[in-house]
This record gives sequence, C-alpha cells and structure tokens, in this order.
Amino acid sequence: MPDLGLVRPAPPLVLAAEIVLVLALAAGAAALFLGVPLTSTRRRSRALIRSYLERQRDLAQSLGLRLRSWLLLRLLCTGAGLAAGALTGVPTLTLGAAALGLFGLPWLLAGRAARRRLAMERGLAGFVAEVRDLMRQSNLALDRALREAARGPAPELRHVLAPLAGDAPVAASLAEVARRARSPLVDLVVTALLIARTRDPMALVRVVDEVLRPLLQVSVEVQEENHATVAQQRAAALAIGVIMAVLLAAVMRVPSMQAFYLSVAGQLVLLAVFAMYLALVWVIGQVARPLRWVAWDIDALRRETEALIA
Repeated sequence: MPDLGLVRPAPPLVLAAEIVLVLALAAGAAALFLGVPLTSTRRRSRALIRSYLERQRDLAQSLGLRLRSWLLLRLLCTGAGLAAGALTGVPTLTLGAAALGLFGLPWLLAGRAARRRLAMERGLAGFVAEVRDLMRQSNLALDRALREAARGPAPELRHVLAPLAGDAPVAASLAEVARRARSPLVDLVVTALLIARTRDPMALVRVVDEVLRPLLQVSVEVQEENHATVAQQRAAALAIGVIMAVLLAAVMRVPSMQAFYLSVAGQLVLLAVFAMYLALVWVIGQVARPLRWVAWDIDALRRETEALIA
C-alpha cells in the first residue's frame, strides 16, 4: 500500500511563481499604504501598452498583416511552443518554449519585415520622380499628378498608394498613405507634398531634384547597409541557438541527464543557460544597432495646411 502520508513537493517553478506573486502583492499593498498616486501609474502603463501596440502594428504592417492577425499568429506560436515544451516534461523547458513562440517569432520575422519596408521605400523614390516628371513635362497640377502617378504604381507601393487613386480629398489621401506606410521616409515625402500644396507647386520640382531624391537614395543606402549588418547578427544568434537546441535534445535522450534536469539544480542550470544565451543575443545586437527615425504627426500637419488653403 502506498504511504498516503507523504506529500510530493511542488515543482520549483511553481514555488518560484508563488514567491513572485506574494512579493508583487506585498509591493502593491505597500504602494497603497504609502500613498503612491495611481493616476500616474495608470497613465504610464497605458503609454507603455500603446507604445507596444504601435510597435506590433508597425511590424504587422511591414509583413502585410493586420494587427489582429499578427497577434493571433503570435498566440498560436506560443501554444505550439507550450505543447512542444510539455512533451519534455521539464517545466523550465515548457515555459522557455512558450516564451520562444511568443517573443522569438517577431525576432525571426523582423528581417523579412525590414526587407519589405525597404523595398517600399526604394519604390518611393521612383514615385516622387514620376510626380516631378508629370508636373514638369505634362504641366499637370500637383493634385492631378499625384493621382495619375498613383494609378500605376510599383507592386510594393500598390497598397500604400491606393488612397490617392480614389476620389477622396488629396490631403486626406496623403494622410492615409502615411498611416498605411508607417515609415518615417514616407512621412517626410508626405510632409513635403502637403506643404507644397500651400505654396507654389512648381517649386516642388526643384525640391525633388535637390532635396527629396538625394535624401531618399542616401537613406535607402544607409538602411540597406544597416539591415545587412543586423541580418548577419541575427543569423549568428540563430545558429548558436540551433546548436544549443540540438545539443540539449541529444542530452535529454539520456535518462540520467533527463532526471538531473527535472531536479531543482538541473532547472537552475537551464535557467542560467537561457540567461547566458539571451545576454549573448543582446550583446550581438549592440554591435551595430539599427537607426531609429523620427515619426511625423501627419494629421496635425494636414489640418494646418488645410487651414492655410481655406
């Protein structure tokens, strides 16, 4: 007969989660007791959530997906990672596989998103040149030249320039173009076009030749070099991760090693290995960090230019 008086100890991760939960509740109670203002905390939390959703929307747009589809894909990958990790029977590996499915997918697809965005920004230089030619050679007004150039765009610009091909007002269409592109370079071009509508449109021809086209070409070249460096870093980190995963899978086939990794000491070793790998990925990413561009408030600029025209 089994001894019913013996109680099996809880897994170490469950114990750690309980400790973290107790500490979090204690910190919250202390904050309430000390009178920490909740309004600023809520405002800061909302700002962080909004910033996170904006980054996810940028990534989803660059991949050609809607935000809801992208978040659903991440949840599906998280579930797949959780199921794959559960097959090992090791809690640390289960949580690690779920985290890999949740956070690893954006990291893996960031290169593809960057290439798609770069192709769109490269095609933008051709669109600007076409608008200039229509204004210079065909003597078309700026609004008419924008609509004509948007009716036969390059494939990578078809979705972005679709609003200009419709019947909506040009200013609102340009703002929608910037919203769809979610690119600082597109914001720069849209800003120049909106300002040109309030002044002499023919001056835009000179601005395109002297400022916009050279700036777009240099910016695209800088981003190409930047993306190439980041792609090499990502490939190196991915190769290291694959090697570590293969070695871990081979080790887990040995019963004695599997029993060790099921123990508290073994799971602490796994946590240390994961931490070292994440630190290595972070260090590799700091070698050549991608450039961060400034975003423009296109809606505010559109309102101001429309007020000037009116």
